[in-house]
Amino acid sequence: MRAPRAAAWLIAALTLATLSPAAAVRPPDASEVASDPVIEDVRLEGVRLGRREVLAQRLDLRGPLDEAQVEDARLRLLATGLFEQVQARLEKGSARGRVVVVFDCVERTTTSLDAFHLGVARPSGPWLGAEISDLDPLGLGVTGELGLVSSGEQTAVQMGLGVRDALGLGAALKLRLRFIDGEEPMVGPRGQQIDGAPVDQVFLPYTRAGGELAGTYGLLDALSLHASLQAEWVDAEVPGGATQLDPDGAVRPFRFHVEDGAWLLGVVALGLQYDTRDDPAFPARGLRASVVTRVGVSPDAFVSGLAGFEHYVALPFGHVLRWDAKAGAVLGDAPFFERFFIGDLHPYIPPRALGLNFARRRGPNLVDGTIVEQRYERLAGRVGAEYRIPLGGGPRTETYGVEFFVGGALLSLGSPGALREVDFVDRRPFPLDVAIDFGLRAETEIGVMGLSVGNLLLLVDP
Repeated sequence: MRAPRAAAWLIAALTLATLSPAAAVRPPDASEVASDPVIEDVRLEGVRLGRREVLAQRLDLRGPLDEAQVEDARLRLLATGLFEQVQARLEKGSARGRVVVVFDCVERTTTSLDAFHLGVARPSGPWLGAEISDLDPLGLGVTGELGLVSSGEQTAVQMGLGVRDALGLGAALKLRLRFIDGEEPMVGPRGQQIDGAPVDQVFLPYTRAGGELAGTYGLLDALSLHASLQAEWVDAEVPGGATQLDPDGAVRPFRFHVEDGAWLLGVVALGLQYDTRDDPAFPARGLRASVVTRVGVSPDAFVSGLAGFEHYVALPFGHVLRWDAKAGAVLGDAPFFERFFIGDLHPYIPPRALGLNFARRRGPNLVDGTIVEQRYERLAGRVGAEYRIPLGGGPRTETYGVEFFVGGALLSLGSPGALREVDFVDRRPFPLDVAIDFGLRAETEIGVMGLSVGNLLLLVDP
């Protein structure tokens, strides 16, 4: 009888213990409490190796998983401008309670071809070069650019680094370094001589080396402020015995507009730009206006100013009309490379490439004026118009848009002293010329490409 009674008491005791309040409110062990997963690692897929680790570190994702924090990181990746698409997902970590945040990215083409230099001209022969830039080559938030052009006899190299948001102030800063080994082909208004013997051109060997610090700050939505500080070392070898034939028939010492020997050049520039265009490559409406002032100190002080204006008007059938104007002036004895050059205004003349001029060519002078005698001058002006017809585009991975354009311009170039001199001895019209250009223009992933009559004339030296 004792064994059954003892078993009954044991069952009763266990039942009371199970139903007791203390047992019902027993706190769970720490291991039984569910917690948020912890971020173990961040991985970026579809990103080039040089950018991957740097961008992952800049996201600073760690600690407990927070969906809002992950979404903010995704938006910050898109805001860099490096990606077409960014999607976030989770993968298992190395242990329970750990996760890996993965961002699947589709990179944009951030490298662009800003300029392509190709031409043939006497006396340099052919020259070739390019300027490229990248929005962020290493993922450090630093832009990069590189330019090189050479004809064998002349070479220019330019490198630059920049930040789009310096010190969190919203200002973009860029530092450029430049080296130029030039041999400028100089020509006089009516001819040139060395030691009394006529020559096709007078070569001016010179070297420029220095840098420029430039900044841009947005004042309003469409208004921005631009400032730069430039410092260069210049060494020029002015040829002896060089003379030029002026419009009045007199032979005078050649005016090279540069000091002989080594000297320093310093330039401070300040400008404003107002831009309401709806697209930077193929605008259909809006305007862009700018004004820039440069104050320089070389062996002589000088001041220059340049103002420009472009207005785009949308027409039926997607056609666009653009009209533009620009005018500039230089006060003081500025070096020739700080003056206005005929090639920078006229589409038929090779423009300067990274500061170098390869051609001795003059303006076509289609109106039989005196602009044929102008090369580097202190006054410049241009008024033009262009009609654009869209031709469509291909797949987004290849071509964004193609257009046909035809345009014309009236331009002028001269210097105050030369204008008075010509007006006294020559009754031909004021130094004016006209230019008509037409061709195709296409926007691609690496930049805007064009082919026109003006481009073809760069390959021919008439």
